[in-house]
Amino acid sequence: MTQVSSETALRSRGRPPKSKADEETMKANIVTATIRAFAEHGYHNMTVDHVLANANISRPTFYKYFRQLEEPLSIAAHRIHIGLIERIKTALQADGDAILNAAAAFDAYVDWGKSLGEVLRPLYAEFYQTTSPISVFRLKTIDAIQKLIIETVVKSGRPKPTPLIIGLYTTGVEFIAFQYLLHSDLSEDAYAETRLTMFRLLLATLGTNQDYQLVMGLS
Repeated sequence: MTQVSSETALRSRGRPPKSKADEETMKANIVTATIRAFAEHGYHNMTVDHVLANANISRPTFYKYFRQLEEPLSIAAHRIHIGLIERIKTALQADGDAILNAAAAFDAYVDWGKSLGEVLRPLYAEFYQTTSPISVFRLKTIDAIQKLIIETVVKSGRPKPTPLIIGLYTTGVEFIAFQYLLHSDLSEDAYAETRLTMFRLLLATLGTNQDYQLVMGLS
């Protein structure tokens, strides 16, 4: 009689092993459920139970794929911020004047914010909370965006901005964009004012006299 291995015996008494594709689908489902839970409760108030309810899974299933809540949240935050970086990179690397590309990058930033829906408000609320993993990804994202901007500015023949100047510009853009996204009626007039404010910041930090003439011709 052929002896059956212990691994085979255990498998025969339980469910058949899931395929790699099934496992990846389940992990993606948990990450999506985590995003929804974050949108509803924010990082400090969300729990594994909130994720379980959104994903319609059991607690053992969650812990089969993740050791703690921060893991799927970090994956979600990484995807969200990579999405922003890619949008800005595409705008900045387009053919054309660097100042106009910077304006297109700002438009991309705002479009990214709109695409987040209900996630946007809790995301921004935790940008500066050092106890939230969201703040870590914000810093990584800003660093990546600053490098893209510096590369674009230098490639255009303009002076390389100092760390203080590039920091002022990127944090200023972040503030202006979220003021529009979270504290305006999202009308065309509100965006026109927002974009003009962005141009003023751009000229004051990264612009030249020639850039000023270009922007005045657009307004």
